Amino acid sequence: MEVSPRFEVEDFSGHNMMLLILFLVIICSHISVNQDSGPEYADVVFLVDSSDRLGSKSFPFVKMFITKMISSLPIEADKYRVALAQYSDKLHSEFHLSTFKGRSPMLNHLRKNFGFIGGSLQIGKALQEAHRTYFSAPTNGRDKKQFPPILVVLASSESEDDVEEASKALRKDGVKIISVGVQKASEENLKAMATSQFHFNLRTVRDLSMFSQNMTHIIKDVTKYKEGAVDDIFVEACQGPSMADVVFLLDMSINGSEENFDYLKGFLEESVSALDIKENCMRVGLVAYSNETKVINSLSMGINKSEVLQHIQNLSPRTGKAYTGAAIKKLRKEVFSARNGSRKNQGVPQIAVLVTHRDSEDNVTKAAVNLRREGVTIFTLGIEGASDTQLEKIASHPAEQYVSKLKTFADLAAHNQTFLKKLRNQITHTVSVFSERTETLKSGCVDTEEADIYLLIDGSGSTQATDFHEMKTFLSEVVGMFNIAPHKVRVGAVQYADSWDLEFEINKYSNKQDLGKAIENIRQMGGNTNTGAALNFTLSLLQKAKKQRGNKVPCHLVVLTNGMSKDSILEPANRLREEHIRVYAIGIKEANQTQLREIAGEEKRVYYVHNFDALKDIRNQVVQEICTEEACKDMKADIMFLVDSSGSIGPENFSKMKTFMKNLVSKSQIGPDRVQIGVVQFSDINKEEFQLNRFMSQSDISNAIDQMAHIGQTTLTGSALSFVSQYFSPTKGARPNIRKFLILITDGEAQDIVKEPAVVLRQEGVIIYSVGVFGSNVTQLEEISGRPEMVFYVENFDILQRIEDDLVFGICSPREECKRIEVLDVVFVIDSSGSIDYDEYNIMKDFMIGLVKKADVGKNQVRFGALKYADDPEVLFYLDDFGTKLEVISVLQNDQAMGGSTYTAEALGFSDHMFTEARGSRLNKGVPQVLIVITDGESHDADKLNATAKALRDKGILVLAVGIDGANPMELLAMAGSSDKYFFVETFGGLKGIFSDVTASVCNSSKVDCEIDKVDLVFLMDGSTSIQPNDFKKMKEFLASVVQDFDVSLNRVRIGAAQFSDTYHPEFPLGTFIGEKEISFQIENIKQIFGNTHIGAALREVEHYFRPDMGSRINTGTPQVLLVLTDGQSQDEVAQAAEALRHRGIDIYSVGIGDVDDQQLIQITGTAEKKLTVHNFDELKKVNKRIVRNICTTGGESNCFVDVVVGFDVSTQEKGQTLLEGQPWMETYLQDILRAISSLNGVSCEVGTETQVSVAFQVTNAMEKYSPKFEIYSENILNSLKDITVKGPSLLNANLLDSLWDTFQNKSAARGKVVLLFSDGLDDDVEKLEQKSDELRKEGLNALVTVALDGPADSSDLADLPYIEFGKGFEYRTQLSIGMRELGSRLSKQLVNVAERTCCCLFCKCIGGDGTMGDPGPPGKRGPPGFKGSEGYLGEEGIAGERGAPGPVGEQGTKGCYGTKGPKGNRGLNGQEGEVGENGIDGLNGEQGDNGLPGRKGEKGDEGSQGSPGKRGTPGDRGAKGLRGDPGAPGVDNSIEGPTGLKGERGRQGRRGWPGPPGTPGSRRKTAAHGRRGHTGPQGTAGIPGPDGLEGFLGLKGPQGPRGEAGVKGEKGGVGSKGPQGPPGPGGEAGNQGRLGSQGNKGEPGDLGEKGAVGFPGPRGLQGNDGSPGYGSVGRKGAKGQEGFPGESGPKGEIGDPGGPGETGLKGARGKMGVKGAKGLASFSTCELIQYVRDRSRKYPA
Repeated sequence: MEVSPRFEVEDFSGHNMMLLILFLVIICSHISVNQDSGPEYADVVFLVDSSDRLGSKSFPFVKMFITKMISSLPIEADKYRVALAQYSDKLHSEFHLSTFKGRSPMLNHLRKNFGFIGGSLQIGKALQEAHRTYFSAPTNGRDKKQFPPILVVLASSESEDDVEEASKALRKDGVKIISVGVQKASEENLKAMATSQFHFNLRTVRDLSMFSQNMTHIIKDVTKYKEGAVDDIFVEACQGPSMADVVFLLDMSINGSEENFDYLKGFLEESVSALDIKENCMRVGLVAYSNETKVINSLSMGINKSEVLQHIQNLSPRTGKAYTGAAIKKLRKEVFSARNGSRKNQGVPQIAVLVTHRDSEDNVTKAAVNLRREGVTIFTLGIEGASDTQLEKIASHPAEQYVSKLKTFADLAAHNQTFLKKLRNQITHTVSVFSERTETLKSGCVDTEEADIYLLIDGSGSTQATDFHEMKTFLSEVVGMFNIAPHKVRVGAVQYADSWDLEFEINKYSNKQDLGKAIENIRQMGGNTNTGAALNFTLSLLQKAKKQRGNKVPCHLVVLTNGMSKDSILEPANRLREEHIRVYAIGIKEANQTQLREIAGEEKRVYYVHNFDALKDIRNQVVQEICTEEACKDMKADIMFLVDSSGSIGPENFSKMKTFMKNLVSKSQIGPDRVQIGVVQFSDINKEEFQLNRFMSQSDISNAIDQMAHIGQTTLTGSALSFVSQYFSPTKGARPNIRKFLILITDGEAQDIVKEPAVVLRQEGVIIYSVGVFGSNVTQLEEISGRPEMVFYVENFDILQRIEDDLVFGICSPREECKRIEVLDVVFVIDSSGSIDYDEYNIMKDFMIGLVKKADVGKNQVRFGALKYADDPEVLFYLDDFGTKLEVISVLQNDQAMGGSTYTAEALGFSDHMFTEARGSRLNKGVPQVLIVITDGESHDADKLNATAKALRDKGILVLAVGIDGANPMELLAMAGSSDKYFFVETFGGLKGIFSDVTASVCNSSKVDCEIDKVDLVFLMDGSTSIQPNDFKKMKEFLASVVQDFDVSLNRVRIGAAQFSDTYHPEFPLGTFIGEKEISFQIENIKQIFGNTHIGAALREVEHYFRPDMGSRINTGTPQVLLVLTDGQSQDEVAQAAEALRHRGIDIYSVGIGDVDDQQLIQITGTAEKKLTVHNFDELKKVNKRIVRNICTTGGESNCFVDVVVGFDVSTQEKGQTLLEGQPWMETYLQDILRAISSLNGVSCEVGTETQVSVAFQVTNAMEKYSPKFEIYSENILNSLKDITVKGPSLLNANLLDSLWDTFQNKSAARGKVVLLFSDGLDDDVEKLEQKSDELRKEGLNALVTVALDGPADSSDLADLPYIEFGKGFEYRTQLSIGMRELGSRLSKQLVNVAERTCCCLFCKCIGGDGTMGDPGPPGKRGPPGFKGSEGYLGEEGIAGERGAPGPVGEQGTKGCYGTKGPKGNRGLNGQEGEVGENGIDGLNGEQGDNGLPGRKGEKGDEGSQGSPGKRGTPGDRGAKGLRGDPGAPGVDNSIEGPTGLKGERGRQGRRGWPGPPGTPGSRRKTAAHGRRGHTGPQGTAGIPGPDGLEGFLGLKGPQGPRGEAGVKGEKGGVGSKGPQGPPGPGGEAGNQGRLGSQGNKGEPGDLGEKGAVGFPGPRGLQGNDGSPGYGSVGRKGAKGQEGFPGESGPKGEIGDPGGPGETGLKGARGKMGVKGAKGLASFSTCELIQYVRDRSRKYPA
């Protein structure tokens, strides 16, 4: 905010001057408030109820609450200070703010001196005394603005005196009050006391335990809260994982047992009370059923906890049988729907909980599958007589996670806490864990660089169409995890039923997009299941694939089947294993599990699910099993186990824990150079079992684990974390440069602070995995590991075995943000002088080979070049010499040292020519350039180094200098230009130590291999006050680095930016600036606006960026992407604004920085996969590549499909000819036409996705029956036509049209169907063919388009072709012909029209004509001269070439004379001319009535003269093409060795500094500004390629970078205390002996008593129940939601121009009177109405 008032300096009185000063002070303070992020810490006084109303039995819960609060707040002199008082009818001060400086003495005071006092409840009096005692005295020098005073009041009942006056007095003095009620506290009292909305009412005193986690956040919120500062709606944060739509489906017939019904209601009440029910958090629905289903409480009504509890109270039992299937169906149709409150479209998890005690009378499987397919997770809770089989078929996969079985209703109470933990675990899994573990898996699968995978798909008739589609989706997602390319991972597919069918061979599709389309295109066969024969056939394909790659690549076969095979599978399965092919057997539904084991050969590769929808749940398991071998091939790690040995575990679980550890050991490669393992146990003491280097074999480690003895006692996890840190030092056996892991296994809650010691460990590079069973505190586990996905939280120790493989994979391949170098040009400059011996030179080569292995080598990915030097430089290979990793490694391995002196500057100067386009550099295409110089000595031409290296850097080349031993650091700095770009090691062996640093520098400078060419990308930046200016600068640097990875131009990537706080500020729209440099400059100049955080309002505003008039290409199908960056929770509602954007086809990605709400980020993105969080702004640079990679895969699955059948009508073919023989147009034009129509962009309802086009050929005159097959376009699509022999000419008659129509296997109206017929004219009566064409249109063919071929016997046959066409829209008058300019583009537009009608119900779309060709551009700057070649010999004069193919048809000439009039009259409409109808509807009779039948063929006219060619540019002087010049004469060898110079003193190696801020030396420019491209110089002839080198050995795998920290998650509630004991009841009659009661909760330690006699040890108490969170009062009822978005109506076509008057034709015969129209039908939809009109107009022609 700028303030520039103008004042007249005349009669200024003192009074006016004071006003001016006051005005300026107010303005300045306003500015400072806007720019201040608010106080962080406070002075907190706890005032707790100790009255008789609370009671002495409940007081321990209050004591525990205060203990937890003190333990969770950072209490230090410059952070929080805490005071405590208790009250009843008077105030009792425990300690003041200044009494204790830390938490330990406070906790001691609580243990020893904090006891119950009793008395009446007078809150008003207590508030007055607290005001006088704590808030009237000086604050010990602490500023109230910086450390606001806060009073936390705890009350258990209504006050006996007035509270309002005392509360007002406190607030007037600046005290912020938080009121918390328990038991019978008065809501009125709580509101009267509290500041704003900070009043909370809990059900019971037990709930305080869990509420303590929320209280920490509440205190932070109140600290920053400014009274009256926020006028907008305050959106409360959800406490813990609480954003979900949960529906309880209850079987209400409890067989007349009132007691059982009470147990059920008690379970529901306890569960609901513990949930954070609010409109923006948890919504709860209730549905009751028996033989009928009734919705008690819909999701839209389930936003008020008290109302939901009231509904539960009002539940009553019903009679009738259980129809669970019908109830689930109603749940799907009526309850989980947006109109009834479901937030599925906003990304909110959808969860159903079925509680039943008996079998269902109807089918449950289909209903449950359909509900799960809608994205609903189903938990089943079976009691007493419920069917286990039905429960498993209803529940989500895996059953052990989602199915619970209880013996009696009485067990429900004990199951409550387990159920709540399962529920919260599921929400966390959906919101955070699954997507992040999938990212880790993708990262690990990068190591599977080469593989051949065949998919064998059961297409038998027992599979439903939706199931088959689900199977294809599963396979697409599996192969989508791999890098698909000819030299990398290849995929083929076979479908089988009775027989087999090769869908596509393994080398057909070479990229992920085409492969995904090809899998989607597979059409189900139908028939029986003969798996054995299919395995045999696929084996032959895999053998062929193995030979193609020299048997060096692993082969995998993924088999999907849903039934038992009718033939034997044992023999083919054995043959597959003999060929070392790994088989993965996936069974669904009726698959036989014995056969699955026979197919796979190993249990671990067998997968079974009850239904097809569960395939998505095992996807990651299958992929992980395929990837594990390569990911774990070079497994190296130091792993410490930290094992909880406290008393709560017990001998049985302790034994299971040891088994779990031994299983992990058995899956690791133990050895001094591989994996080392150590173990420490802990309880309240820490005990070393063995260090990392103690045992070097699996058996020794397993034996040592078996010998471990259980300790017992309490759980001090924080102390154990501090203790175990020493074991990662070399003195305890840890190794340098090896990844370090800590695996914590615990079953209980830590009794000390865990966060700080865990942070210390992670900062030292230790990756921590936490494994906890449900007794442990998941919030603590997340604090220890740093991120939720690093925590494995399981119900019991029996489930530990399910997580073993995930844990091992995470250790083998922890996620790296830059796992592969993707797009880069790298040149090695290698010191090959005499000072380097043979072994040292090999170490240097291994270092370079390691870098090459880290790269994705390919012509379009990473290119490598290399030169070595000593006295003179010598090129090993140029950037464009090799296209595979194997070739590069082979040359490097075979290289030998030259010997001689070290002339580094000369070598650098010589390397300059390697960075030219002629030598393979892509500098001018925006690809980053890197030169890596490796040297071991001082340069003999050091004086030239500075200038030579600077010239390279100025050209845009990043120079990385690696010095060894005798290298001079000053020379390295001169070459690199900054200290962060050179590396120095003392010995050659030290190269291993810097490998990861060098790799990171190279990797970070590379570009991402982007899968899409075009995208409109808008940045939406948070500019709120909570972001410090320095962090705002880091955000801008991050965005600038994202820009560098894209090709920013008007036709490729367009970028826009906007900023928000509580206002919205557009920065620059799409396409305003082009070029990475210009965009980066604009981002750098963005000024922060400050204010609050209103993301919802910003999302509504930024929508206008995605309009065509603002530079968006949304209407042409270009992907639209919005990237939102924020550092906090939005203070307004975001879900609806984000959903509206996504509804328009805009992909939203979000990056949350710091303390953000993951659940809110998902509401912005709609899915967890598009959300990303980092701990702080410094971590942004780590996720740069991941963000770009996500954007580069934008564009969802297509929902629009068009099938095209291509037919041929060539009447000149003769028997025995091949189809292509004598048809040059097929080879010349057909491939280009099919390529043009293969991807349709710009379909209005398919924003950002391509409409998928499949093509099938039909050859009716083939000698052998031709079987057409729909396939996705590939470069070898015409291969199937090459060997076809014809039996004579093909004829365009009714039979041909029928054959083309019959080619469509799937005649569903959901797919567009087009016949594209290449014809040389009609061969049947035109009326008859017109009639057949009309029949096909009515049967569902969307378009019949013909392309006229040259050279028919009678040109009138071609003129009749338009009569049989339809579906061409406004192009119906245009006859397409082969050779026509832009034929492919014209056909593509017609297919777009078909897609619009089929997929979008848009019957008319106007497409503008092509623009005129632009003027020729100015000539480019002349390029540098090429290397002069030797003059070539004059060639012999060539003979005249053959006549070329016909050129494109010229523009239409002036209209010629009319032929003689045809026999047929004009088809005029009878009767009086009606009003002008809508234009553009295909197929209406009368549109083509202007033309009569053509006259008889006239004499051939003279050939027209060729059109004038366009202006031709002035040709340049063409040089004679020559051979490559001879190399220059080498320098004369000098055998006299110069004297060795004195070795200088070696400088101490400095630590690598961080890169400086932009503008100072050291900042890295990712891409230089490029000059304009010059003319290419003449190219010399290529040299003879050298012989292939030997294959190199694999190098060592580089160490991996540290993993990013996770966002802070809310703490989980602790153990609840034991409830108060009621008075004894009257003695009853002696009953039967009851079951053993559950153990009591652990009580708080009492005051130290006198030492008693030693008693018998008692049993340990069970852990207390978690209480309910209670943060936030019930919000007011939300406003009525906006109406849904109406569909867009298609544009009305313009009225066509009237045609010119034709000459009067012969008078036609009078038409018959039209048949009386049928009675009109009501209630047509738009699509149906237009179709109806079309049909009727054909049926009753004029």
